[in-house]
Amino acid sequence: MFDIAKTPQNSGIPAQGGRYFKLQIRAWTDFDPMDKNLSEITEAIEQGGGLLTAIEVLTVEEDLAAISDNEVREGFQNILAARRVLRSVGELPKKLVEDLRAALKAQEEVAERKPVSSAGSQPAPVFRQA
Repeated sequence: MFDIAKTPQNSGIPAQGGRYFKLQIRAWTDFDPMDKNLSEITEAIEQGGGLLTAIEVLTVEEDLAAISDNEVREGFQNILAARRVLRSVGELPKKLVEDLRAALKAQEEVAERKPVSSAGSQPAPVFRQA
């Protein structure tokens, strides 16, 4: 039903921390995906609103430093830092833990006030193959 291309994967080692995969995913839908985020699109496809036609691994990097896109690299660095904080939250100073909780609560409150979908919201970027 769909094609999964794995050519760039250069070893039989299973995916672990430290390996980063750049993907291209192709699908057809019977709805306009422009005003939806990725989770809404995948949910609609799982409900029968579309078909996933290809997943292609374009690049595999063995190290975070090898990712040339600064925004992507920084995003992964933030995720790794957050995971380190979560693993050692019991060892952090109490004030810092309180500050983290307050920041998370403030973020939740902002998310609760924001409408799920509005006319002014920016759709997820659409990447088309030339």
